[in-house]
Amino acid sequence: MPSNRSLDALVAAARMYYEEGRSQRDVARALGLSESAVSRTLAAARDAGVVRIVIHDPRLLVDRVPRLEARLEEAFGLSSAWVGTGASDLGPTEVVARLGAQLFADRLWSTRRVGLSWGSTISRLVEVIEAQPASPELELLPLVGGSSALDTAPSGTTSLYTLAQKLGVRARRIDAPAITESPETCAAILRESTVRGALDLAATADTAWAGIGSVGVPGGSSERLLAAMRLSADEVAQVRAENPAGDFCGRFFDDEGKPLAGPTSTRVIGIDFDALRAVPTVVGLAGGMGKARGVLAALRTGVIDVAVLDAELADEVLRRHAAAPRGAGRVR
Repeated sequence: MPSNRSLDALVAAARMYYEEGRSQRDVARALGLSESAVSRTLAAARDAGVVRIVIHDPRLLVDRVPRLEARLEEAFGLSSAWVGTGASDLGPTEVVARLGAQLFADRLWSTRRVGLSWGSTISRLVEVIEAQPASPELELLPLVGGSSALDTAPSGTTSLYTLAQKLGVRARRIDAPAITESPETCAAILRESTVRGALDLAATADTAWAGIGSVGVPGGSSERLLAAMRLSADEVAQVRAENPAGDFCGRFFDDEGKPLAGPTSTRVIGIDFDALRAVPTVVGLAGGMGKARGVLAALRTGVIDVAVLDAELADEVLRRHAAAPRGAGRVR
């Protein structure tokens, strides 16, 4: 740490050069230094943290759309909606991740236990959240098993530990896969006290974050989950009869938002909808028009309190909701 006298010189030079727009020659004359000394002083100011240079790439900025946010809140009884749009080369998942990072930073100091799911949207969210101080009392909790059964899916444990490092806090884990290949294996794992205890703890989260999956999206999380379950021919027929629309924390639901009770419900190591409803704030994130069906159904479950969507997806969800028959709404 420089002495107070040295800091005075660094601050004076930095103010003249960065705030007042003076040239290094003018700063040198004002302070009685050589131009080379001013250059070294400005470099020292950056090293000491007196000057912090932040580069804003306008292509990465996201603007919120209050009109769509208000319509979503009214249509689905949400406590809040965050809808964004960005530059044409900023994809919908990136827009949603950056919006989610803003929301996370806004609420960081008002939470003590944050639950986190897994998947590509959550993984990207964690990547764009900036390193920042957090309460030492903050705990990060997994909402589903940590070691994904999906080779191409980002592990929830990885996201948890990455976020914990950025915030300087503790992350817990579930030593079990998110998805099993048989109901028997799932039941056996859930009998383990450590797994059961971890899921009970997840239900005490102040805020839960999870991506919304939609059935029928090629390569999407819902399709990968169904493939990982290794359903038998009879089970596939049963699932088709249930007509799943999407998933949230690995739990599938139909177009009216009703949780499925068939084969897909007996292979998930994770928090269920009843436990999620007890969490004060559940945040659901999704990007891309292809997820409209799953998002609309997810908003009808009554589980999600805050929706984070890109503008095109939000507009399509509202259009479909307005066109739906009366009676299709949130499941209470």
